[in-house]
Amino acid sequence: MKITHLQSATQIIHLGDTKVLVDPWLTDGEYYGSWYHYPPFPANELNKLEYDYIYVSHIHPDHLSEATFKALPRKAPVLMHNYDSKFVKRKIEMLGYEAIECDNGEPFILQNGGAVTIYAADNCNPELCTKFLGCAPVEKKFGSTQIDSLVVFEHEGEVILNTNDCPFELAETAIISNELHKKNVDVLLVGYSGTGPYPQCFEFETEDKKTSAAQAKGKQFLNQAVRYIELVKPRCYVPFAGSYVLGSRLANLTGFTGVPPLIDALSYLDSVINISAQGLILDQFDELYVSSLNKKSANKHFDLTYEEYIEEISKEKLTYDDDSWDDKEIPQLVSDAYNRFKAKAEEVGYKSEIQLIIESDKVAFALTIKDRPTFIDIGTTIQEPFLKISLSHNLLHRVLRGPRFAHWNNAEIGSHLHYVRQPNVFERGLYHSLCFFHQ
Repeated sequence: MKITHLQSATQIIHLGDTKVLVDPWLTDGEYYGSWYHYPPFPANELNKLEYDYIYVSHIHPDHLSEATFKALPRKAPVLMHNYDSKFVKRKIEMLGYEAIECDNGEPFILQNGGAVTIYAADNCNPELCTKFLGCAPVEKKFGSTQIDSLVVFEHEGEVILNTNDCPFELAETAIISNELHKKNVDVLLVGYSGTGPYPQCFEFETEDKKTSAAQAKGKQFLNQAVRYIELVKPRCYVPFAGSYVLGSRLANLTGFTGVPPLIDALSYLDSVINISAQGLILDQFDELYVSSLNKKSANKHFDLTYEEYIEEISKEKLTYDDDSWDDKEIPQLVSDAYNRFKAKAEEVGYKSEIQLIIESDKVAFALTIKDRPTFIDIGTTIQEPFLKISLSHNLLHRVLRGPRFAHWNNAEIGSHLHYVRQPNVFERGLYHSLCFFHQ
């Protein structure tokens, strides 16, 4: 077996003569124009990709990129978990691809005898994964989602385990109950970072405090990787996924996302793990031969330095910047959105006195679970307890119209929402219900 690393979580797994393209995100500007790669993936290389199958772990666009799928040179069948909710399946089929739903833990056997086995990471909790709004579009009931999946690739006795974005607390049960930690894993592809809005999208008293929060977040996710490594005990581990930089006018937030450089991540992991395992970094187009654990470096060169690239992409527009909406529709959109929001809160039994303030550069309104929205002046001082969310006016139009236009969760992951929360207490029910604040 061989791994060819392409970008972030995107790789090609070679199972003998069968190739599986994993979680394709090779274009820039995901999450409404804010997520970029460094270095960017060359368009001419994208056209040369060869693969027999595609595996998609979950719905988020840094794993299921619509732009990338449209740019791929051929439409191979897509392997995915047989989720109760069919959002992933519908998305793949909408893009013109065949979706093959794999039952939990049931191997998909390849013609050459290799196998791809997908396991759901259940009981998704945004308090653990730091996606504060949750992933409600695929949530069947409050408290459980099956939003993400683990995957095992096997061929001729060699084993690769890919944990994708699954927080350890959510995947540990799946690993142990399916005895994946007893499979003598050769290579563990393990996430090392978190992609939520904290701390870059929250207010802090000083920049130093925000920097400290980013460092603490980075360490939290590195320690999660340690737990994966020590549970699975692979011959080799590769920190991957979540490697992104922010573009457009959000570029100045990149330094506060809490995503450490890969070299720093590997150094930390090597220093603290309590087992004998080889740690490796795979850069763009690097190849890792599983049997020998030999790495073949691609030695690709990108003309721009990191700082020069950040400066370049900071000038790009966000996808909603040139929208044209009729503001006369806002009151009705807000009213319809509140009805869904309140219905979801009642469905999950959430009650709260917290005021929710949503503010764009042109309009602001306040509401509670029991009180319908009231339009207020921008910048109005609000008594505690409250949660204030600020966002672009065009993006507000989109999220109020619903997931076909934009979704609160993706806007959050893309760092498009700015939060002020007093007191600084996370209430999952509020964020969960907010995901349904659209017509």
